[in-house]
This record gives sequence, C-alpha cells and structure tokens, in this order.
Amino acid sequence: MMAKILRCTKCRQYTIKTICPNCKTSTASPEPAKYDPKDKYGKYRRQARTDGNLRKV
Repeated sequence: MMAKILRCTKCRQYTIKTICPNCKTSTASPEPAKYDPKDKYGKYRRQARTDGNLRKV
C-alpha cells in the first residue's frame, strides 16, 4: 500500500505522518476537495474568495 502525502497545517511542511515531526501539529491532505456540481456551499465559497476573506495558499 502506498502512503499518501500530507501537509502540516501550521508550518506547511510535507510528510507522510499524521502528526508533523517538526511542530507536532496535525497534518491534512494538500489536495483540494472533489468537484461536485450539487455543492450546497459553493456559492458562499466563491463569494468569500471574491470578497477577500479566504487566504490564498
């Protein structure tokens, strides 16, 4: 089985562990969410992005 790459939510380093070895915080998948044409919250996400409320990574 192949391990998936994860990214630390705090220091932004890539690892395959669930806890970052550098800062000991949790890691998450760096992949964006799958596209769903029936996305209930897509309208609000796009609106927040145009208003500048979301951070660009």
